[in-house]
Amino acid sequence: GAPVYRGSLESLTPDRDIVARMLGMSVPAGHHIEISSDIPVSRGLGSSAAAVVAALVAGDLLAGREPHHERIVERGTAIEGHPDNVGPAVLGGLVLAADKPRRLPLHSDLSVALGIPEAGVDTKRARAALPDRVTRDVAVEQARRFAALIHGLATGEEALIGFGMQDQLATPHRKRMIRGYEAAVRAGLAAGAYGVTLSGSGSTVIAVTTRPRAHDIAAVLANALTHEGNPATPLVPDVIESGVAIERR
Repeated sequence: GAPVYRGSLESLTPDRDIVARMLGMSVPAGHHIEISSDIPVSRGLGSSAAAVVAALVAGDLLAGREPHHERIVERGTAIEGHPDNVGPAVLGGLVLAADKPRRLPLHSDLSVALGIPEAGVDTKRARAALPDRVTRDVAVEQARRFAALIHGLATGEEALIGFGMQDQLATPHRKRMIRGYEAAVRAGLAAGAYGVTLSGSGSTVIAVTTRPRAHDIAAVLANALTHEGNPATPLVPDVIESGVAIERR
């Protein structure tokens, strides 16, 4: 039968469905695919990587193979072109995309708050906005901030997280694509967020904060974007530590 879509994928059609396209003719006769997702699409939140991982796991199960995390990461990375979103989709939690994706500690006091605009950002357009080369000063500064962010996420130190989230490579060129971005950053920091930046290529604005403040800061981000003419909704996602899982019924 035809695939069934729920959640953020309700309006999806089979021709635009990554899972259906990857599984192709491997779904046994008399069966159909049901896909449910809470991940907003085209918002810089890794929905395509999640779909790729789901398809790879389903493909292994249909072929009678037990899915293997490292193999799923390798295959998913080859399809996506990078491990940035595939790694967390498979492993869960905070993941470093190094020689291979590796789990890192995330301080238990931290939470993520999102302001998600109704309007998405085309990933190809977002990539095209980046310069082909950067200066040595920018490269050095980005390295400093990356190291600070990783340590800050592990220790929960506000100053390190705030310093580390001031991206020097992509955000300065992409932020102009997000109406109200600067206002959202100011509002989020004023409300107590440790740091605010773009999630992926956008259009979502993401803040790192403490758990008690997360819902208030998500609302502040969404309200700031909306007030600037970019209607948005708040979301506080859970940080799932278990990664990809198979439910057998």
